[in-house]
Amino acid sequence: MLPLNDPLWKKLDDAHRDRVIPEVLAGLADDWDDETANSLFWDCLCHQETCYGATYAVIPHLLEIAEPEENQHQRLEIACFLGFVVLCALDRRRPAADALQGLPRTAQEWDRKLDVYRSLLGHIEAAQGFTSDYEETVERPRYCEILANGPVKGRDLEKIESIRGDFFAALPTIRALCERSLLENLEDEHAPLYLLSGIAAADGLLSLAFLLTCGADGRFRCGSCDWEYEYRLFEDRMAIYAHESEGHESTGAEDRVRMDYKDGAPSRADGFMVPVGNGQALGFAVLALLELADRASNPRPALLLRNFVGSLLCCKCGKQGPIQGT
Repeated sequence: MLPLNDPLWKKLDDAHRDRVIPEVLAGLADDWDDETANSLFWDCLCHQETCYGATYAVIPHLLEIAEPEENQHQRLEIACFLGFVVLCALDRRRPAADALQGLPRTAQEWDRKLDVYRSLLGHIEAAQGFTSDYEETVERPRYCEILANGPVKGRDLEKIESIRGDFFAALPTIRALCERSLLENLEDEHAPLYLLSGIAAADGLLSLAFLLTCGADGRFRCGSCDWEYEYRLFEDRMAIYAHESEGHESTGAEDRVRMDYKDGAPSRADGFMVPVGNGQALGFAVLALLELADRASNPRPALLLRNFVGSLLCCKCGKQGPIQGT
């Protein structure tokens, strides 16, 4: 765990670099505030599905805040956030198994993160006085301060490797946190779906975790030929819409989904998902997810999950098989 007084915090990036994250964390530990936490989580640490250096450094501190029995509300907020961070961090497009989105391993890559601030400061300086008061009194000092912190190097890189190791070591704890919070919030209308996604992500089921975050409408690909589809849940059936489907060349899949949603019936669908049935052979991790989903008072998470781990008859390759998130 990176101590809150470690100088490396000043070099670890986030979405805007406009707040002192150790101070915010210490404040949340002493006196939780939803508005402060939501701003830190979704505007600063995981903005538009992007993770940063500070995203990983805060994880052990958030796990500590979530641990006490009396912190049930904090635990829910933190579990939903960390589950989504795991999904974003373990980007399926990463080049190596131990690569993490937003946490580079070389000094050169960390230095490139500062290029945007060099460019912004250069723009202000090149304006030769034709700048606003805000640029001069707020933006210029902030850019200068960020750049004055200096580059990541030497001992910093060793600490960053430790942060990386802590993240992978924390995956079982994050999974347990999501499950604990789900069992505490079975009556919640929305939380179980996101907590199931966090559990799936921590278990390495990234495609399934992605689909669970999408919920009742989204997109996926055929697990056999990679053909892309849109989907929409209509009551208890999941309609599928193939991109460039035969007979629908003039109407795109997204348009057909919208028209069917407006009509309240999947009359333009290319077919339906076949949800997994009881007794079908499934992996232990998927079975555990289904058991948890079935315990929620809202039946939708279990319904969606059974469709996501089900199968479809692909319009392109003609094979009956599984789906995968895009």
